[in-house]
Amino acid sequence: MKQHSKSKRKWPIEEKFLNLNELPSNVMRTIVEKMSVEEHAVFRGICVYSHDEVESYWRTQKTFSISQLMNWFPSLHDSEWKLNSLSAITHELTSVFNLFKAGNMRKLSLHRVLSVNIKTLIRCIESATGDTASVFLKNVVELDLRGCFIPSDQFKLIDELFPSLQTIILHSNAIIPDRNTSVLSMNRDSYSLIFRKLTIKSKFEITHHVDAFSSAKTTECGNVPGIDMHLVSFIKENVPDVKHIFIDFDS
Repeated sequence: MKQHSKSKRKWPIEEKFLNLNELPSNVMRTIVEKMSVEEHAVFRGICVYSHDEVESYWRTQKTFSISQLMNWFPSLHDSEWKLNSLSAITHELTSVFNLFKAGNMRKLSLHRVLSVNIKTLIRCIESATGDTASVFLKNVVELDLRGCFIPSDQFKLIDELFPSLQTIILHSNAIIPDRNTSVLSMNRDSYSLIFRKLTIKSKFEITHHVDAFSSAKTTECGNVPGIDMHLVSFIKENVPDVKHIFIDFDS
């Protein structure tokens, strides 16, 4: 049987190619946004234009989310078990925080991470930046903890870490009462031990329908379960300057 050799594609003689530095800045930004951190490292070495665009991308980055982290590190899609805790993704977190400009971040979302240890977050930031975590996070106004479980004694750290925090989003069972209580065994009785001495105030904003893929928040003032009002009181007790507390009923 006669084999046909592959012929190279012949480009039309009149066809001209643009240099990379002739691409409009909005097109270049779109390209950079689709890249992983590893691809950024390669792309920035192509020319001054690509270098400056990658630098600009990170200098102007104001949000951090686990969804973004999975875009920056595509291998996480094949290792989603790492999202069980922050400690399993410390390499990725440290690599990204090293690229952020301190004080630029406005929104931080750890949604999709099951167990959140604030001390691990602090270590990642300080290891990456060489600065204190509170300086790095000083302008964060929204903290999204939907689906996350957090030890009750770490909410004071949130108050110290986020001096400008205005909004916190979490789910009804977010707080782990103590180290000896399993996440699976937590119930309303265990929460009552934490909240029994706290004053319930009804003026804070609460929602039970925060779409995981949307920033829309529907405020409810009435018909809020007592357990959630206790949760709001607990947050206000430990993070007194926060203005909006949203509870995601569907996490």
